[in-house]
Amino acid sequence: MSRLLLDPKSFIISAAKLKTHDRVVATLSLKNIVVGAAVKDPGYRWGPGAKPGAKSDKAACHGSGFRAINYNLFALAQRLHPHLAVIDGYDGMEGNGPINGTAVNHRVAVVSSDWLAADRLALELMGIDFANVGYLNFCADAGLGQADLKKIEVVGETPARHVKPYKLAENIDAQLIWKTPVHR
Repeated sequence: MSRLLLDPKSFIISAAKLKTHDRVVATLSLKNIVVGAAVKDPGYRWGPGAKPGAKSDKAACHGSGFRAINYNLFALAQRLHPHLAVIDGYDGMEGNGPINGTAVNHRVAVVSSDWLAADRLALELMGIDFANVGYLNFCADAGLGQADLKKIEVVGETPARHVKPYKLAENIDAQLIWKTPVHR
């Protein structure tokens, strides 16, 4: 991870968009920072005689499957998370995000110094069941922020008036494997 982002003196602002995701249901302020923090080494060489090229540890953050990415995001959130979450929902993205989705004309924004509260409220605005987003549930269970909507103070209009259900990725059923206990 980026040394600068891990520096306790750093103040991290996550400028994210409302987006559905093909691996973790939705990508908001936390995932935006954690996956964006992966080290990129422009001098990396892939093998004997290979020319230098860019290497990114982004794939390591994603892990090897739906369970792993949810756990990795949670594990990294304990050391690396935004101090200010700014989630732009002017135009969101639904469907097979974060790349192959479809634009959603939503016209909302969420800003909070509690990144988990911001991500939780963003899910509500997107009509996404919080119980389906593994990494955010793990973070809530660990007390990394506020996830109880009744305890989140909203300044501005009532969020319920601005809920716009987002279409989820085609593979949503596979993504929810994180909810199933691992049998050994």
